[in-house]
Amino acid sequence: MRRFAIAGVVLLFAIVGGAAAGLSALTTEDRPANATVSTFEPQVAVGNQSEDPYPDSDGVVTCNDRGPMPGNAGLSGSLVVERPIGDDGPSEPSFGVTVSVDDGALVETHTVALPTGGSERLVLFRTADRPPSLDGGDTVPVRASVTTENTTVATASRSVQVAERDRPCADQN
Repeated sequence: MRRFAIAGVVLLFAIVGGAAAGLSALTTEDRPANATVSTFEPQVAVGNQSEDPYPDSDGVVTCNDRGPMPGNAGLSGSLVVERPIGDDGPSEPSFGVTVSVDDGALVETHTVALPTGGSERLVLFRTADRPPSLDGGDTVPVRASVTTENTTVATASRSVQVAERDRPCADQN
């Protein structure tokens, strides 16, 4: 009788241990990975379109400058995405990072794979034809979202004043 009791206890521990291990394996990979936006510093600028920004140049100007050209808009800055150390999602998932200015007037996307405890600094740089909704001096929303497995896991928002440039290299001509 004593052997049956010992065998029963051993069998009970085996069943409970197996169930716990199986449940752990099932629930660990089903959760999407987690991420956070730890730094988000966007800048937005527009370049004014003028008839002839350089009347004395015969159409040729050489200079070093940064920012959008006349008639364009630009997004610049940086964003840091971090994955927590204790995250129990997949080991190195792919995250999609989308930054949107003024509800889609300018959009930039990145894809990054992050191990547990890892981080990635993304440089934002996007130029496009100037949308009619962006004017210098306006304050516009800039939103960042981080997704994995069709699930949004982090967002960040900033209100940014749109810088206005009358002409490139204004200080050099």
